[in-house]
Amino acid sequence: MTPYRHAHRIQPLTAGLIDWEEKNRSLKDAPVTGPGSAPKEVWLDGRDHLGGMEVHLTWGVHRTLGEWHARRRAHRHPYPECLFFVGLNTANVNYLGAEVEISLGGEREVHAFNEPTVVVIPAGMPHGPITTRRVYSPRGFGFLAVGLQATREVTWLEEGENGAEPPAPEGGPDGGGKYGRLVKSLRTGLVTERGRPVTARFTPEELAARAEFQKRTGFKPGPGSPDHMAWMYGRDLENLDLNVAWGFSSGAGISQRGVGAHSHPEDEILVYLGMDPDHPDDLGAEIEIDLGKEHERHSFRRSTVIACPAGMPHGPIVTRWVDRPFAFLLVNLARDVSMSFE
Repeated sequence: MTPYRHAHRIQPLTAGLIDWEEKNRSLKDAPVTGPGSAPKEVWLDGRDHLGGMEVHLTWGVHRTLGEWHARRRAHRHPYPECLFFVGLNTANVNYLGAEVEISLGGEREVHAFNEPTVVVIPAGMPHGPITTRRVYSPRGFGFLAVGLQATREVTWLEEGENGAEPPAPEGGPDGGGKYGRLVKSLRTGLVTERGRPVTARFTPEELAARAEFQKRTGFKPGPGSPDHMAWMYGRDLENLDLNVAWGFSSGAGISQRGVGAHSHPEDEILVYLGMDPDHPDDLGAEIEIDLGKEHERHSFRRSTVIACPAGMPHGPIVTRWVDRPFAFLLVNLARDVSMSFE
C-alpha cells in the first residue's frame, strides 16, 4: 500500500482563509465588504480544495451590525446556492442569536429572521443585500454558503440593471411574499436533539424504512455522534441535488455503531469546525477517520475539511477526546442519502 494515498483529501479549514480586513486596508477607497461582514472567511472551491467536485463552500462568523457587502448591491450566480445562517450555541442548535434580513429577487423583496435559517437561491436569481440588524450572542453567528459549481462566479447588479429594481419589501419574518417559500427554518430539518431522534421529522413510512434499515444493517448512532443536528434534504431545498447536515458534538467515541466503512454513490464533504470565534482553527477535539479500501487512518486536531469522492469508502469515524463541543457539517451532492457498507 502506498503510504498516505488519501492524505490530500484532508485539509485544514484555513487552506481557503481570506482576511477581508487586510484586503479592505489595501483598498481604502473601494472596500469590498460592508460593516456587517465577517472579518475573515474560508472559501473552499471544488477545483482547488475539493478534488474537482461541483461544489464550493463559504464559512464565516459575523459579530457586527450592518450590510455585508459594500455599495448595497444585489448580485446573482449562474448556479443555485443555499445560504445557511446558523447559531454558535453548542447547547441549542435552534438558537441563532441574531436578527438578519435578506433581499430576494429583482423586486428586492425583504425577508427577516431571528432563528437558524436556510435561504435557497435558484440559479440566476438576484439576491442581496444581506444585513445584520441585531446580534444577541457574544459569539456572533455563522454563515455557510453552498454553491453548486466547482468555482465561484458572480455578477454584481446596479439599481435597475437586469431586473434589480429599487427595494419593495413585500416579504418579512412571516415568510410571505413572492419568495417566502425560499426562506426555510432549519428547525424543519431537525433530526437529533440532545442525543435523541426527532421522529416528527419523518413520515410513518420513512420511520418504518429506517427501522428496517437499522435492523438489517445494525447501524445506529454511537457515543461520538452529534448531540443536536438538523438535516435538510433535497425535498427541503427546492429539490436540489443537495442535502446538508449541521450539528454539534461533545461526546468521545465512535460516531456510528454496527458498521465500519461506508460509501455513497455521490460526492460528500465532511467538515469539523472549532467553535471559538477568536481561534477558529482550534477544533478542541481529536478526530480519527479511515479513508479508502486500504482503511488508511488519519487523525486531526484542527478545524478540517474532508472531501470524499463518490464510491470512496470512509469510516469508521471516532472522536478520540473532546475539550469542548465542536460543530459538524456534512454536504452531500444528492437529494437524499444512500450508502453501501463494506
